[in-house]
Amino acid sequence: MRFLLGFLVGFALGSAAAILFAPPRAQSRERSWQVPSEEEGTTSARENHDFAASLRRTLHSLQAYVEEAWAEAAQAAAKAEKEMRARYQEVAGRGARGRR
Repeated sequence: MRFLLGFLVGFALGSAAAILFAPPRAQSRERSWQVPSEEEGTTSARENHDFAASLRRTLHSLQAYVEEAWAEAAQAAAKAEKEMRARYQEVAGRGARGRR
């Protein structure tokens, strides 16, 4: 019974403190959203198109860089595998000759 009473009192005090010490809602909304001034105006469709075009060009160049890096990595991996196989064949050949 003491636990339930303590739980209810704690819950009531916590709720009251949250309500009393909460920041006013009107001030927080004013800070987060500001109406654009008349000087700024609205963005035109051309500006949005230009932005999309520049973003598209950037993504295409990034894709080209990634494809180039991927091709270089594949070449390096193939070269490393070839060298590793050559070393293995050399070591394996020595071991087989040593046993005879």
